[in-house]
Amino acid sequence: MASTCARASAGRLPGLGGAGRGGDRTYFRGGAIGKGRFSSGAAAAAMAIFSVYVVNKAGGLIYQLDSYAPRAEAEKTFSYPLDLLLKLHDERVLVAFGQRDGIRVGHAVLAINGVDVNGKHTADGKEVLEYLGNPANYPVSIRFGRPRLTSNEKLMLASMFHSLFAIGSQLSPEQGSSGIEMLETDTFKLHCFQTLTGIKFVVLADPRQAGIDSLLRKIYEIYSDFALKNPFYSLEMPIRCELFDQNLKLALEVAEKAGTFGPGS
Repeated sequence: MASTCARASAGRLPGLGGAGRGGDRTYFRGGAIGKGRFSSGAAAAAMAIFSVYVVNKAGGLIYQLDSYAPRAEAEKTFSYPLDLLLKLHDERVLVAFGQRDGIRVGHAVLAINGVDVNGKHTADGKEVLEYLGNPANYPVSIRFGRPRLTSNEKLMLASMFHSLFAIGSQLSPEQGSSGIEMLETDTFKLHCFQTLTGIKFVVLADPRQAGIDSLLRKIYEIYSDFALKNPFYSLEMPIRCELFDQNLKLALEVAEKAGTFGPGS
């Protein structure tokens, strides 16, 4: 089972409003509470940034970018009858029974004979379960993997994190808590920065990825320069700006390669 760690601080990120508390952080892991000292100069290998979310003060997702998605996929050629039990769940075709060769229960059908699957249909319009139920279509190559998040699921998860962030602030033993700054599992870390106006910038990254605090500051700067200063952009609404996209992607590339954004990062 993946371990999970949550961190909250009574301060804010350096240089972005609010007084910090030095390098001290309170962290929670497996029910234990302790104190740790986090150094900005700690050495860490730059690995990967998975995705970026921007959530407005009402908990609505106004921007999302998938930068890198590590995928554990398995592809195999099957003869009839298929020795896996597939079922339709949430408009996806999932493995309900049978595990073999890297294929796991809960994996979704991602492609058939090299043709991508979107939900319960292939990209060329075939219904997946109907196609796989026809002996004439065998042998068939099927690629399985973890289901991709839909747009609706991303909206729901952003709203859930907004609520969790508020709960974290209310649970703080000290006044003026910034809320959750980091959630940690054994496969990724979720980093969050909330501005004084309530906008949340959330970054999901490899646990070994360095320079996330400086990246959050950079994303806030990009948001200010290319969204807020855009005369066609309305506050709290989805961000649809080509310059914002371009500069954000460039910032992610720099962060992955260097892990920093100059002195003091």
